[in-house]
Amino acid sequence: EYGSGSSRDWAAKGTALLTALDKAFAELERLGAAKKAIIFTESKRTQEYLHRFLSANGHAGKLVLFSGTNNHEDSTAIYQRWLQEYQGTDRVTGSPQVDRRTALIDHFRKDDGTGAEIMIATEAAAEGVNLQFCALIINYDLPWNPQRVEQRIGRCHRYGQRFDVVVINF
Repeated sequence: EYGSGSSRDWAAKGTALLTALDKAFAELERLGAAKKAIIFTESKRTQEYLHRFLSANGHAGKLVLFSGTNNHEDSTAIYQRWLQEYQGTDRVTGSPQVDRRTALIDHFRKDDGTGAEIMIATEAAAEGVNLQFCALIINYDLPWNPQRVEQRIGRCHRYGQRFDVVVINF
């Protein structure tokens, strides 16, 4: 949980995260894989901390948040752009919750430089989400139940994945 532990512990973990992302992104590029990473965390507080931390350390504008509510201001802006783009198509279901999820995943999937490179997700993304275009999973927080780790991995390690999925656990 964000706020527990010393600030030095958080700084060390943050530095380790930046190092892991740099090394992993370099390897993904070498392999010809999409420069995409999903970071799973257990709480919205930690998710928000990671958003601020990564934004301040070279990843601003390359992040998308995914949670149970998906109501962060950046998420809402992505959703509004998505609604304008797909207005009048059958892509828009009319269910704001479903459409927000779809908009955020579509934004993460984009590989033309306009989408996100990193999705910071709570457990809401551990089930029912297909991310086979992403080959890097970072478990920033490990759940007590190892089956939940398997569910997280299953979001990327599925039919259509073209690369080995790398999992980094903190």
